[in-house]
Formats: sequence, structure tokens, C-alpha cells
Amino acid sequence: MEYRKLIKFGNSSHVISLPKTWLDKQGIKKGDIIYFEENEKGDIIISSNEYKDTDEGKNLKIDIDGLTNKEIQLEIVSGYIKEFRKIILTGKEIKTKATEIRKILHELIGIEIIEQTKSKIIAKDFLNICEIRLEDLRKRLNSVVTNMIKDSKLGGEDSNYKDIKNRDHDANKFTYVLLRVIRRGLEKPNIRKSIGLTKLELAHEQHTVLAMERIADIAKWISRTDHEADLTDKEIEELNKIHAIVLDNYRLALNSYIKKDYTKSCNAVSINKEIQASCDKAKINLKSSEAFKITHLLREMSNNIAIIGEAGFMNTESNIGKIFYEEKEHNL
Repeated sequence: MEYRKLIKFGNSSHVISLPKTWLDKQGIKKGDIIYFEENEKGDIIISSNEYKDTDEGKNLKIDIDGLTNKEIQLEIVSGYIKEFRKIILTGKEIKTKATEIRKILHELIGIEIIEQTKSKIIAKDFLNICEIRLEDLRKRLNSVVTNMIKDSKLGGEDSNYKDIKNRDHDANKFTYVLLRVIRRGLEKPNIRKSIGLTKLELAHEQHTVLAMERIADIAKWISRTDHEADLTDKEIEELNKIHAIVLDNYRLALNSYIKKDYTKSCNAVSINKEIQASCDKAKINLKSSEAFKITHLLREMSNNIAIIGEAGFMNTESNIGKIFYEEKEHNL
């Protein structure tokens, strides 16, 4: 590591000298402009080039022949999160899979199909990621997930499942954009600074968003099972007791995560253990396989809520433990 001494220059500035080897390597000469930016730690990053979005103009081509619909979806969503400007799908099977492909693309905010033939579909990304606020997206995702959990209460109207199924598409939309913003922040210091989160906080955000999306999926599966099953009144009553606790714990976990409340985040994790015990106890009174399946889904939903709780207490400092540093021993 090299070092340079800070020299005062005039009344309000200071200067440092740059190593000649680095200047020669970068091809920088007298009069050229040097660029710098401050990262989230306050360090100055010096560069010979102005920051440019290296993802601009990057395209992805996918040959869909032989791929399942799920594989096509994973390829498209992955390309979307990685911010390819155009996603070009080609193959002989375009004609037969066009409807499903359009459905997948419709779930992606800012994506529009600009060309379609019998053997090709071109989708362009018009989303400006820099204009999106992460907190706003998370609030919208939370609103969708909360209502999906509420409406997955057992014994509801038949229309509930259809509504929840439709809202699951909204949950996917917000999840994909959030993952895209988080990925951009993890890779680029200037974006991270504008978001206002550190790398570690963005990693916790990623875990939280994925858990929220999983919870939305489970709410959909609970509602579908309830819609298809013929549960007894006793089973519905027993399962709804657990369902109510799960919903309350989701609200607790997410609110404590947002507010960085260490104690309440820990409580959310502890409540998950109580829910697991309640599910084990409920099995005594349950008879049908559908009721057992819903119990398993409630357990899985609760475990994902606990992940949000864990992200919450990992994202802040305890107000119980006290941090101190041991003094180094000095050898005489």
C-alpha cells in the first residue's frame, strides 16, 4: 500500500499527488479530468473514466426450443433482474408458446413487446431503475402480501381464491423489480449510496423480499387447498386460530424489520416456535389429508416470517448486549 501526504493548497483546498505508474497505466496526462465518488463508508474512489452504466445496450437471446414454460420463465426473469435492455426469444416453438411467453412478460414492470413473428419475440426494457424508490416498492409488496394472507383465511368465499391468484401476479411484479434494484445496489457503489443502504443491509433486504414473495405463494396454496377441500367446521375453526396468529406475526416481523426494532424482531422469531408447537398440537383434532396439508403450509409460512424476523435483528444492534473491546496485552 502506498501513501501520500496531504498538502494545503490555498485557503480552502488540499491536494495529494498521484503515483506516476498509475497515471501512465491509465494514459492520463496533464490537463486531463479525474473523476471521483464517495462510497457508503466515506471512502473516495478515484477513476480515470466517468461512471457509465455498463449494462446499457446489453441484450439477451434465448432459444426456447426444448425448454419448459417454467424454464422459459426463469430465463426471462433472470434476464430482467440482470437488466438486459432487450430480451430476444427465438425458436420454432414460438408460435405454440407465444401466449405463455406474453403472460410471463406481462408480469415484468417496464417491459414491452416491440416485435413478434412466428419464430421470434423481442421485448424491450423501458424501466428507469434510478427513478424507483426501494421503500415504496416494499410497501406495495407488503400491502399485497398482507391482504393475500388475510383473504386466505379458511372457510372464505369461493371468489377469494380467484382474487388471491390474481394478486399473486402483483406480488411477483414487485418482487422482480425489488430484486433488480437490490442487485444494482449491491454491484454499484453510487446506486447503493442513492438508496441509502450498505451492502449488508441490501443483503438483508434481499432475504426479506424473497421471504415475502414465498409467503404470498403459500397464501395462494392455502386458499387453493381450502377451495378444493371439504373441511369440517371443527377443522376450519382449529386452523383459523393458527392462521390468525400467523397473520399477526407477519405484521410484527415486517414492522419491526422496517423500524429496526431489535426486541420485536426477536419476538417474531420466538412466536414462530410457538406456532410450530400449535401446528403439532392441532394435528390431534384434524382428520382429513387436506387439513394436514394446510397445517404444513401454515408452518412453512410461519418459518418464512421468522426469516424476516431474523433479518430484522441482524439489521440492527441489540439494546441488551454491550459492546466492548479487550485491551491488547503489551509484552515488556
